[in-house]
Amino acid sequence: MNILVAVISYFFLHLLGKSIFNILFSKNFSKNSVSDIEIDNFYPLISLFFVGNLILILNFFIAIKLTVNFLLLFSLFLILFDIIKNKFELNINFKTFIYFIFTPAVLGISSYGVWLGWDTGLYHIPHQYLIRENTIIFGLTNLNIWFGWSSIIEYISSVLWLDNNYILLRTLEIVFFCFFFNLIFYFFYQKNKLYRNVAICLVLFSFLDNFGYLGGGNGFLPILSVGKYDSALGVLFFTFSIMTLNSIIKNEFDKQSLFFYVCFSLFALQVKQTGVYLIFLLLPYLFLYIKKNKSKITDILKINLFPISIFFIWIFKNAITTSCLFFPVRITCLNFLPWFEEVQLNYLEETMIYSPISLSSSISIPEQFSIWFSFSKNSQFFINFPLSLTIVIITSIAIFQKRVKINTKFVNILFILFIMLNTVFWYLSNYGNVRYGFGLWLLVISYIGFLYKDSELRIHNQKIISSTFILVFIFSLIQIPRSYSYESLLSLKFAPYILPIDYGTAYNQSEYGWGVYPDTVQCWDIPECKIEDKDVEPRSYLNGIMFLPDGETGN
Repeated sequence: MNILVAVISYFFLHLLGKSIFNILFSKNFSKNSVSDIEIDNFYPLISLFFVGNLILILNFFIAIKLTVNFLLLFSLFLILFDIIKNKFELNINFKTFIYFIFTPAVLGISSYGVWLGWDTGLYHIPHQYLIRENTIIFGLTNLNIWFGWSSIIEYISSVLWLDNNYILLRTLEIVFFCFFFNLIFYFFYQKNKLYRNVAICLVLFSFLDNFGYLGGGNGFLPILSVGKYDSALGVLFFTFSIMTLNSIIKNEFDKQSLFFYVCFSLFALQVKQTGVYLIFLLLPYLFLYIKKNKSKITDILKINLFPISIFFIWIFKNAITTSCLFFPVRITCLNFLPWFEEVQLNYLEETMIYSPISLSSSISIPEQFSIWFSFSKNSQFFINFPLSLTIVIITSIAIFQKRVKINTKFVNILFILFIMLNTVFWYLSNYGNVRYGFGLWLLVISYIGFLYKDSELRIHNQKIISSTFILVFIFSLIQIPRSYSYESLLSLKFAPYILPIDYGTAYNQSEYGWGVYPDTVQCWDIPECKIEDKDVEPRSYLNGIMFLPDGETGN
């Protein structure tokens, strides 16, 4: 049943994305592709971007649980309208079988045997609960500081609750994996040799993820516990980067590409704040666009009026919920707002920016590295990624005829510089956590295919090449669901897998009068819950509610 849900969900989002694109944006697109990739590949992501931001806007005025039926009916109306107006054509072939049946069906297995991650109970589910039950809340981070890292996925997830069954949250993550693997499959059969060679490198990288030290784990995208969005961001990070670089190589600086890249980078930022690092690639593209087309800033603004509007709505939401335009960057915080909280910002500045190896630490560098290496995920990556990279390089030398010089030194330098900058940012923050760099590891591997941009393959038998790629692709795909998912699937005999909340804690009445707090810090979907007992309570403000800083509730 869960497998069928994954298949139907992906196809539904494809149809919805198609209708949204045709109704809202197709008139502004002179061709059906961006950076040599047909637009229809992006329909599922277009639907998520549109629906997520629609829910965000609605939440300014209404509790989202009241809109679930409306959103479903509205989506069906858009799909039906598009089918009637533009007709629906679906060519049944091997490609469509892979896209809409095989890939989502295999990945759908990963919805078995899963669990809700620790952070899911700390702030993902609690935030979704508040989105469902309330209009936008002023000073939300005073209730729970972790709400400051709100993702657009929280808004999408808020309409996917099935009573106490949260399995559709997994299905949402599966959509990103489906898109990624379908894109790699598409790349291989592309006329663009850069994409083909990148596909070969990435599918080999995926294959190697299943072997090595401690059983593998080389930095390829994994299925994480429900509630973690790092793989989703990795997909967006890689896709945007490789497309933008390809456009620069081809000297492709048209209006629709610019519009698409701005929307894409905005979506990455909304999924997770570290998506902001894509700006280091978007800005060079924008500079080259202006240079080639001799455009004015006003022209750029007109082309991107839609994503710019969404961007300002997003930072307006940030200001309302956190008092900061970009939480927790202090210079963007508005200290005149009544819900501004100085103490929490100071705490975050001291604890959240942390490098795994610091020269100022009293602990020696070897000891610091030993501590970092002691975590299995870190040691797996540290050993397996260089090993996989070496194998991919050797394989590339063996199968590609020759390296081809990049059109300009600028592109090569830009690629390397972008990787280096993101490596530095990854290292300097987030405790050197491997999962925060998934998109970066994919891009490093892709650079090998990039170096063989126009190279032909040494093996000229197309059947052998295609068959080998498909076999490796299938093996890599079926390895994404972990063994516990297959075991759960078989034990349930393909029956539906239910994912409820396992609270695992007691909830105590607050000493300050309002609310309860858990023995742990996990509020889950408990009403009037705060992660610790502090003096905060909701107060009426404008047409909604507001949380003031601790001790300023007026009790």
